Order: sequence, then C-alpha cells, then structure tokens
Amino acid sequence: MNKAMFQWMKYSGTKTWSLKKLCASVPLCSFNIITILAALSFASCEEAYDDFPRMEVRFTCSLQQSPYSFITTPGQFLTVTKKGAAYVVDYPGQPSYTDGKQGVFLGFGGLILGQPTITMDVSSPYAAYDRACPVEAEDLVISRLNINTNHEGKCPKCGTVYDLDTGFPKQGEGKKRLKTYKVYAIKTNTGTNLTVRN
Repeated sequence: MNKAMFQWMKYSGTKTWSLKKLCASVPLCSFNIITILAALSFASCEEAYDDFPRMEVRFTCSLQQSPYSFITTPGQFLTVTKKGAAYVVDYPGQPSYTDGKQGVFLGFGGLILGQPTITMDVSSPYAAYDRACPVEAEDLVISRLNINTNHEGKCPKCGTVYDLDTGFPKQGEGKKRLKTYKVYAIKTNTGTNLTVRN
C-alpha cells in the first residue's frame, strides 16, 4: 500500500475529515480525485442504459430517397416503427411511408432518425434514438414518443418532453437521456446511405 492510499484511509476512517485537509496531506491528490471522478462519470454514462431493454438494431436507408431525404436538413427528424412484417416511416406533416424490406431490426420501440442542430457525435452529423420513452422502458413498457417540428419528442404516457437535438429530457418526470444508437453516414456512387447499429 502506498503512502497516499494509507493517508486516504487514515482520514476517511475518522468521523470528521475535510477534502482540503486530505489534499494537503496527500501528494497529487487533485490528480487522484480527478481520476476517480472521471472514472465515476464514465461508469455512470454506461449505467444509464442498464435498465433499458437490449434489442438488436440494424437499419439502412438512402438519404437520396423520400422520406429519408427530409433529414438531410439540420433540425429535421422522422420515426421508423415496425408494423407487422413491414415498417412505417412517419415525418411530421407528411403522409406515412410503408416499406416491406426484410432483415430490419428497430430496437425496443422503433427509431427516431434525424440531423440535430447541435452535433453531439463528431463522427456523424446524424442521430438515432430509440423511440421508446426511457421512463416506461424501465418497466418493459413501450410508449413511443410522438415527434414534432420543434425538435421534440413527447411520451404520450408520462408526458416527458425530450430535446431531439441532444436526447435529454426538457420537462416531465424523465431524467435519463434517450437511448442512442451508432449512426454511420456512408458515401456511395449514388449518394449517402445512413446505417444505424447498436
């Protein structure tokens, strides 16, 4: 056991101790605290989805085809939801589009795809969220968010409103960010394909 660890154990074992007192006695304490906080924040990000059902996601679309071409404009989002053997694409204010393509897996409650006005992922300007509300998903209930043209998704059951630019809740009882999936924008000879995976 090194001296820093011994000092920490000595101070943490007493009923009253202060971080200032501890840092004064332990060399490089600020480095140790920063390391511990970074590890805890990383762990909390990973644990954020521990209670969200794990379902396969495998979806690809061409951004040159309607209705997917709508999301090439920042701030536009659409939903993709399984309906029987097919899936349905909804875009606010537009008619639904149904596709019977096989081998499509859409997570727990379907997908919300779009191009946020705030880029959270430097590898792709696009975002993909699970359409299921995280509040209801904890109880294995699928409550699909309804999206609007204000970059928001609202749970019809608990009323939580999520900011689709970031995935974080804006109002309501929800505290967790929407479940996110990896999005790859792949350039081809005919344009760009969007691929979503978990």
